[in-house]
Amino acid sequence: MCAAHAVQQSSEHIPVLAEPVRRLAAAKPGEVWVDCTLGFGGHTADLLAAGARVYGVDRDPQARAATAARLAPYADRFSMLSGDFRHVAALLAAEGVEAVDGLLADLGVSSWQLDQAERGFSFQHAGPVDMRMDPAGPRTALDLLRTLPMGELADLLRRYGEEPFAGPIARAMKAWAEGPGPHSTTGLAAVVAGALPAKAQRTRHRHPATRAFQALRIAVNDELGALETLLATLPTLLRPGGRALLISFHSLEDRPIKQAFAAWTRPPEPPRRGLPAPDAAEPPFVALTRKPVIADEAEVATNPRARSAKLRAVMRRAA
Repeated sequence: MCAAHAVQQSSEHIPVLAEPVRRLAAAKPGEVWVDCTLGFGGHTADLLAAGARVYGVDRDPQARAATAARLAPYADRFSMLSGDFRHVAALLAAEGVEAVDGLLADLGVSSWQLDQAERGFSFQHAGPVDMRMDPAGPRTALDLLRTLPMGELADLLRRYGEEPFAGPIARAMKAWAEGPGPHSTTGLAAVVAGALPAKAQRTRHRHPATRAFQALRIAVNDELGALETLLATLPTLLRPGGRALLISFHSLEDRPIKQAFAAWTRPPEPPRRGLPAPDAAEPPFVALTRKPVIADEAEVATNPRARSAKLRAVMRRAA
């Protein structure tokens, strides 16, 4: 995609749950924030407009190029960091930042990435079977299909796509990937659909290849591994009073976020008889959202991607 087209798409980009993010972030002038999934900078622009100093992390060079132009007016308070958000602590440390007042992550693939046929994320556009968020990444989705044993491929579809027909789909995908081709995303989608029983094809509300494509994309980019590392890093990265806002788009992302936030905000267990009381009388974090925040009908009507978005937020207790 040319730079001009990327800039045009960035200007049209609509961040999901923008109003709840602004409200829960409550960014203030002088605060330091990190946007772990910069993309086209929609949420970052709101943080900057509130007066915050923002570091934006993204591993997609096209997104970084477009967003650099969009956020140029904030050059004195915005820094772009190239890399995977699992390394956010190291990326910030290289900038001399040890802790932040806020952290935001909008997980998953963006709508503009899906729209680029050459990136291979979507079965709606014919393109290479790629799916790398970083085009310099070591392996494409087609590489994965060719190198994984059939049993491991089926397990991947079950774990990352929650696909009930993982076995027959894996067999069909494997045979197709090892065949003469041509190999395209639309061709792969047709193979997945053809491997499903007729009844399953009729009763699925979404495209038959949705689960399989999600599983491959997650595996190619190790998205859940990155999220696990981010959650392990987050508590030590936030200053007292700091807020963390995470937006997920499916249960595989939302579940670990929910569990981590629940653990951080849970009061300490009362001591057993004869044992000393816990050192901390209160949990280290406060929940800012008791239930996930979801988009209202008006937002879904203007931005369909928001339909499956869930926002959860916590705040580290002040010292």
